[in-house]
Amino acid sequence: MFTEKHARIGILAAYSGIFAVFFSRGYIRGDATLWMGIVLVPLLVRYLGVGQKSGRLAPVVALVACICYFRPELSWRFLLLVAALLFSAESLFGRLNAQIFAVMLLISPIFKYFSEVFTFPIRLQLSAWAGSLLEMAGLPVTVEGNSIILNGSEFSVDPACMGLQMTGFALLAAVFLTGYFQMQYRKSLAPGYQVALMLLAFTLNTFGNLARMITLVLLRIAPDNALHDVVGIFCLIVYVVAPLIFIARDTYRRFGKIIVEQKMPSENTPRLLIGAHLMVLVACAFFSFKKPVINIGLPEGRAAAPRDGYAREALRNGVTRFSNDQALVYIKPIPAFYSSEHSPVTCWTGSGYSLSRISKRRFAGTVVYIGCLRKGSDELHTAWWLSDGQYATISQLDWRWKSLSGKNHFQLINVTAQNPAQLDMEVKRWLPAI
Repeated sequence: MFTEKHARIGILAAYSGIFAVFFSRGYIRGDATLWMGIVLVPLLVRYLGVGQKSGRLAPVVALVACICYFRPELSWRFLLLVAALLFSAESLFGRLNAQIFAVMLLISPIFKYFSEVFTFPIRLQLSAWAGSLLEMAGLPVTVEGNSIILNGSEFSVDPACMGLQMTGFALLAAVFLTGYFQMQYRKSLAPGYQVALMLLAFTLNTFGNLARMITLVLLRIAPDNALHDVVGIFCLIVYVVAPLIFIARDTYRRFGKIIVEQKMPSENTPRLLIGAHLMVLVACAFFSFKKPVINIGLPEGRAAAPRDGYAREALRNGVTRFSNDQALVYIKPIPAFYSSEHSPVTCWTGSGYSLSRISKRRFAGTVVYIGCLRKGSDELHTAWWLSDGQYATISQLDWRWKSLSGKNHFQLINVTAQNPAQLDMEVKRWLPAI
């Protein structure tokens, strides 16, 4: 017989099925961070339990659903799905702890994107620090951007390897430890202390990666060596997890407050609420199964003008390609301050190229990123920056703030040439940007 319990479980199962759509489209990547987070959620529910049923997320679901109607990007649809899932869990089973919300955020593609984008300057600085320390030790190393070269072998801090990608592991470990010690001592920490532990985990992970980089270079461990990942895991345990265990335990002992036991949530759920959840589920399915839209758009009146000496080709989603015998230039409009800018870090690597030796270079007062693209024996040199037509920058916070606070329509300009000298000439031609 179909019961209320079956209905509640069925609704959550349906959301799991919709998540499969995002898997099939490649928006969600089944990496180790994701599976670690999925395992942590039931553990945290077991440790921390649930409170009284709550509909506090209903306004959030309604707001994101309205945004999805006007903004078709896949990111908004994913946010709607996550918000609706959490709303269903809280109103059908019981109010969730903040740690579970943190896990959902850390395993989301949105967090991974911001982690890769906003830690980019940190990766460059880590290489510089590692190179300086190795030089002080008397080793003949050369630092080129995010790469360290020793006796012809190249080592780089790259988001695709067991480096700063371990940021997710470190932060998930911090979340788990807060939940574990909260259960063990029956104490809760003020939000400020919990945020401080997360920031500490990030800081420890950063210096753990510095130690990892130095170890890889000293031991000459190449990226295709199995020990490459082993070193990353070892540094994570020694420099991040072990210190966090002692610090988190001592923090709960000294600053935790005794938890007041909450009443268990009621098992009865009004049929009307079940019906409302079914309507939200249908809305999520409607938006999720629609054809995905890439998060690039062409702002009105911002079509890239022809350039002498270049063949111009309009591509889909507002991207314009200019080409000649010496260079290939992509102009990629960015629709909003929260949008991704599709830099060479993601686009060229998605085409099978590896991007290395990333560094900053100044051209007539303007700083741009430059890097080396490799695919088999093919080697190209590329540069990129962001511009609104009058102003150029490589700072994520800078262009997003200007886009949010004004009417600036930023574009990403990506210039690629066959050699460094030609790249320098092309960058000077295209600065200031379109």
